[in-house]
Amino acid sequence: MSIDTQIKLLKRRRTRIVATLGPASSDPAVIEQLIAAGVNVFRLNMSHGDHATHRETCRQVRRIADGAGQTVAVLADLCGPKIRTGRFRDGPITLATGATVTVTTRDVPGEPGLIPSQYAALAADVSEGDTILLNDGLVELQVTAVDGPDISCRVVYGGRLGDHKGINLPGVNVSAPSLTDKDREDARFALELGVDFLALSFVRRAADITDLRELIRNAGADTAIIAKIEKPEALDQAEGIIEAADAIMVARGDLGVELKPEQVPVAQSQLIDLARTRFKPVIVATQMLESMIDSARPTRAEVTDIAHAVTSGTDAVMLSAETAAGAYPVEAVKMMDRIVRQTESHLWQQGTYDRGVKAQRPRPVPMWNAMADAVAHVTHDLMAHAVLVLSKSGMSAATISSGRPAAPVVAVSSSPETCRRMALLWGVIPVLDTGQGSEAPEVLARRVAQELNLAAPGEHVVLIRGFHHDPALNTPSITVLTV
Repeated sequence: MSIDTQIKLLKRRRTRIVATLGPASSDPAVIEQLIAAGVNVFRLNMSHGDHATHRETCRQVRRIADGAGQTVAVLADLCGPKIRTGRFRDGPITLATGATVTVTTRDVPGEPGLIPSQYAALAADVSEGDTILLNDGLVELQVTAVDGPDISCRVVYGGRLGDHKGINLPGVNVSAPSLTDKDREDARFALELGVDFLALSFVRRAADITDLRELIRNAGADTAIIAKIEKPEALDQAEGIIEAADAIMVARGDLGVELKPEQVPVAQSQLIDLARTRFKPVIVATQMLESMIDSARPTRAEVTDIAHAVTSGTDAVMLSAETAAGAYPVEAVKMMDRIVRQTESHLWQQGTYDRGVKAQRPRPVPMWNAMADAVAHVTHDLMAHAVLVLSKSGMSAATISSGRPAAPVVAVSSSPETCRRMALLWGVIPVLDTGQGSEAPEVLARRVAQELNLAAPGEHVVLIRGFHHDPALNTPSITVLTV
C-alpha cells in the first residue's frame, strides 16, 4: 500500500482561523490580504497598543470585510492579572543555580540578587516552599522565607532575567481577580466598538465569567465571552467554566508553564471534547507557528501541532505574534490555511470528523446532542452537500456544528451580529438574509446551496429547523431535499 499525500482538498475549510492584529498587520492593505488569505476572526490584544489604535484597526476591519462581502468577527482579548517583573537598573541579570535571591514588591529597580515584582500582593500570596517561575518557566525559584514585602528564594534553575518578564505561581491561590480595573476599562471600550467577543484571561472559576457578564449587561450589550483556560485551577473547574462562558480558548502559554509539558496536549484534547458536548466553540492558541515570526517556513513540529488540534476537533486555531509582530503575517495565515485544509481533507476521506465525543455520553442522550449526531450520520450516508440551518441566535448552528457533519453548515440569520458570532463555529458558513421568512425554508435551502456553489441539481442538501430554547416549543426536524 502506498501513501498518497496528494489529497484532493475540500471546497470549504471547516476549522476557523483567528489572527492577532498589531504593528505588522494593522495597515489596511495587510488586513485586506489577511481576509483574502482566510482569517475568520481578528483579535485585538488589549495587553498592547492604545485605545485610539484599536479603534482605528477595528474600523478598518469592519470596512474591509463589508467591502469584500465577508463575515469576519472581532475579538478583544483582556489582559487579566498578568504578573510580571519590574525594571532592572542596569539591564538583564543572570541568576546562578543554587544562589539566593530576593523578590520584592517594593517600588525599586532590580539588580543582581534583587528582583522587583509589579504584583503588589505577591508576598501575601506565597508561602515557604512555594515555587515561583520566571520568564515562561525558564527560571525557577523556591520560596524559603517571606518578610513583609520581601520574599527570600533559592534559585532551583538559573538563567537570564530582564524587564517585565512573566511570573507564574503554580499551586498558589492567587488573590488577584481575573477581571482587573484595567480590564473593566478595556471591556467598556471594546463594547463601545461593538466587538463580537470578549476574551477573559486567567479564568479560575465560573464566577469570574459572571463578573464580566454583569459588566456587559450593564452596558446594554450581549457580547459573547471567551474563557481563556491558562491556569491549572481552571482545569479543576472546567465544566462550570464552560457552562458559564460562550466559548473557551486553550491558552497554552501560561498553561504550559504551570503544567508539566506532557500534560498540555492531554488537557487540550479533553477541553475540546468537553466543550463540544456543550455546543461551545474552542480556540487552540499559542506558539502554533512561532517560528514564522522570523522565518518564512514553519518547523515540522508546528505543522504537526496544528494538524493534531484539527484532528482533535477544535473549532479554531489562533495566531498571535506571528501576525501581530512577525515578518510574515500573510504567509503565516496562508500556511495555517494549507495545513488545516490538508488535514481536514484526510479526515473527510476517512470519515473521522466526529472523533471521540459520542462514546463518552451516557444514554439517554439529550435531544440536541442526538440531533447533532443524526445530522452527521445523514450527511455522511447520503453524501449530502450542505446542511442549512435557520438560526436567530446561533445556537442551532452551534448544535449542528458540534456533531462535525461531513457537509458544510450554512447558517442563515437576519442578524449581522449573529452571523459574526457564528464565524467562530467549525464548518459554519454564516449567511446574512435580512428577508428571512419571506420564502419557504425548502426554497431558501435550495437557493442558498446553489448560490454558494455547494450543490448542483440532483444533489442532496439537509434542512434543519424547529430548535427552540423553550423545551415545550422545541420540535426539531431533519428534512432531506434534492436540489
